[in-house]
Amino acid sequence: MLEANSVVRLMKKLLGIVVLGLLLSGNTYTEAKNFDLKEVSDKNAVCNNGKLATYHFAKNDSDKWLIQLEGGGSGWPAKFFKDRDPYLKSPAKKRKISDSAIANQFYKLGYNVIWIHYCSSDLYGGNHMNLIDGKQVPFKGRLIFKSIINDNNKELSEAKDIIVAGTSAGTFGIIFNIIHLKPFNNVRLILDGVWRDDYQKSAEVKKPDWFYQTDDWVPYLFDKMPDHCEGDFYKNCWVDRNALNKHGIKKAFIIMNYGDPYNFVNADSQKEKFISSFKSDALYFGGGFSVDAKKFKLEGAVKWGHGLLTRSKWYKKKVGGESLSTLINKWVRGEKVIHIRY
Repeated sequence: MLEANSVVRLMKKLLGIVVLGLLLSGNTYTEAKNFDLKEVSDKNAVCNNGKLATYHFAKNDSDKWLIQLEGGGSGWPAKFFKDRDPYLKSPAKKRKISDSAIANQFYKLGYNVIWIHYCSSDLYGGNHMNLIDGKQVPFKGRLIFKSIINDNNKELSEAKDIIVAGTSAGTFGIIFNIIHLKPFNNVRLILDGVWRDDYQKSAEVKKPDWFYQTDDWVPYLFDKMPDHCEGDFYKNCWVDRNALNKHGIKKAFIIMNYGDPYNFVNADSQKEKFISSFKSDALYFGGGFSVDAKKFKLEGAVKWGHGLLTRSKWYKKKVGGESLSTLINKWVRGEKVIHIRY
């Protein structure tokens, strides 16, 4: 058997090897399995069921932050709201960090992580009450987002890197709340599942029916649009190059796949023009991922290729030799990453 002193020396040596390995790998995160669950401080920032909103938080000893906005469609029209899963109307419950693939990745990269649970059914854009079946239902997504930012304002103000990632409804949520990000330096965006390049917006591409129904969905979801939209969603708060430029966003990673049901382009004859237009935007902001999702069997949260940040199965699936996970990792380090495979 080893003597006591020898055991101590051996343990110190092993510990030194472990620490050195962590330093060399760049992973200086604090080991943890679960998010902390935090309540927002603004008592008016409630979910659809009237209970105070909560969000997931994973702390690192770091000045780098990831803020993730969960997806989940919307509660418009009212008949859809009534059928929504109670999960999407209620405060967050305890979750593992590994329940979000991108949160898990960034946590291991040493980032503090805020995962905003979506419980307001309003694309994170409302701050009002809706009368549904004779009951007043809170649609308070904008107030929830603002409260979370205010609650972490000191640390975010001192951050050297802030990456805000939204999926689907969460992507709209970034644009509707982008004014609350303006005070911070070094803000970069990851926009997953909603992007409107110039070709999608052109007269050549047929728009879905709801595109022409702003008189219905805007007052229902928002009552009044955020001030920075200036009363015109398509001109000032569409998820496009104009909205990012208007608010000083220089760096973004855009995800928009052919086959995504929320992509306006859905005909093979339109592929080339869409790819060209998307590539122009991706090059402009320094990051982009666009593939023929059905061809490469990239399912996503909705077939094909819509919503890729949360489930590891799709986030880490290789398409053309690269996964979205590895591409975003390169982009985080400052590389210009454009991955287009058709």
